[in-house]
Amino acid sequence: MPTRLSFVCHARTEAQRLGRFPLDEAVEPKGLLKAAELAARLKKPVRILSAPETRAWQTAEALGSEIEIVPELGDLDFGEWRGVALADLQESNPELLTAWTADPALAPPAGESVMALCARIGAWLDGFHEDGHFVVVTHPFVIRAAILHALATGPGAFNAIDIEPLSVVDLRRNGRWRLRF
Repeated sequence: MPTRLSFVCHARTEAQRLGRFPLDEAVEPKGLLKAAELAARLKKPVRILSAPETRAWQTAEALGSEIEIVPELGDLDFGEWRGVALADLQESNPELLTAWTADPALAPPAGESVMALCARIGAWLDGFHEDGHFVVVTHPFVIRAAILHALATGPGAFNAIDIEPLSVVDLRRNGRWRLRF
């Protein structure tokens, strides 16, 4: 039996709405209602796997079923940029922000690089050997990394992928990972 991972991006947070790098924050109440509506459209999974951050497990709880927290699915570590507005960073340190968006090996100060995130998520996907359908509730950056791994491409295309809150991306493995629409 093949493996199906339905990656669900967590519901919208205030940081997303305001254009800030995320903190460990709750989702907006309206997002939980939308997540409950999404649950009705998802086929019942074996279980729901969730990143450890509050915004992810709150969304996972709204989807229902048995939830397992998976630390490897945690968001990119934005280091010193946590909670900082993108507009403020563009004003205070535009060179570093530009370099970070252009170079996947560059990490935010005291944070994690996109390359490191891609390696972490690729290793998790390669080590996932359960059959059946699983819902994976996590973050836009993690879902981007999973897509790149399935497509067997490098992190150079990372910023060309846009993941909206509560969007669903299906990866299936029957010998190798495939992106399915």
